[in-house]
Amino acid sequence: MEQHRLDEAYAFCETVCRNASTTFYSSFSALQPDKRRAVHAVYALCRWVDDIVDGDEEPTILETKALKEATKIRQTAVSELHGGVAPSLSPDEHRRRMMALVDIRIKLQRASEQEITAEDHPIFVALQDVFTRYPIKLADFETVIEGMEDDLYPVLNQTWDELRSYCYKVASAVGLILIEIYGYEDRAARLHAIDLGIQMQLINVLRDINEDMERGRVYLPLEVLASHNISLEMLENDSIAQTLAWKGFVVEYVDVIKRHQTSANHLFGYLGSRARVQPEIMADAYTSILNEIVRRSGDVFTQPVKLSAMRKALLGFRLSLRKLRARLFA
Repeated sequence: MEQHRLDEAYAFCETVCRNASTTFYSSFSALQPDKRRAVHAVYALCRWVDDIVDGDEEPTILETKALKEATKIRQTAVSELHGGVAPSLSPDEHRRRMMALVDIRIKLQRASEQEITAEDHPIFVALQDVFTRYPIKLADFETVIEGMEDDLYPVLNQTWDELRSYCYKVASAVGLILIEIYGYEDRAARLHAIDLGIQMQLINVLRDINEDMERGRVYLPLEVLASHNISLEMLENDSIAQTLAWKGFVVEYVDVIKRHQTSANHLFGYLGSRARVQPEIMADAYTSILNEIVRRSGDVFTQPVKLSAMRKALLGFRLSLRKLRARLFA
């Protein structure tokens, strides 16, 4: 691959990262340039997959005979995993999004086998280079896509284990990719990275209840809700936020988050001074969101949960201090 094409591909990924989330983009800035470029490529891929599934991006696909056959095979497998439940979208729309995910799966495999060419999408051009530089696993990318496939179906988790399984797919697997880029010496780091991903995604789930329900997704464990005398229908009424039942559920939910958080915080000690800045600042950001939910006594219904301008400024200040410390002690 010619260097100018590779540089263009990484620049494309950086732009995706910058435009999607200023917090994520800023948190990566403490990394060494090569590691930072690799992380941008991973993030761009994950952002792309998420946008396709949520309908925020119209997938453009060359429908070859081989791709159609691969999609048919994958669709059969996924349908069996979901017990034959009908997808959330119309058959045509579901097929297009599933085909886009299968196309990405195929190209990720090609990237891992060094078969991507300069004519391929820049994200795969960049990721092919990342595969040569770091011991990232194709299986972790495939796990992320499995989580996205789940979102093409009605989501009704029943238990904590089902919710944790989803969190592992869409968040922990990303963390497992990233720490291979960051570098670590003790494999225990991977266990704590898993808990960091679960913790962050659990907070996302609680924060985004209204938005997710509009898409036909209820990630909260229904059996646990039922144990607090909360039905699925009750979640559709904002007044639930003021009930003792909901407040009791939130206490239990926050306790589960904090147990994962305790393990997650051990991750930072396994990473180098520059590598730990990103997960530390993201953990801070998500803890701030959780603290805001607790401050509201669990009311995530009546208005969106967002960080205040002051809180964002404080996170920015902490990021600057961590970056300075990392450079001084690297």
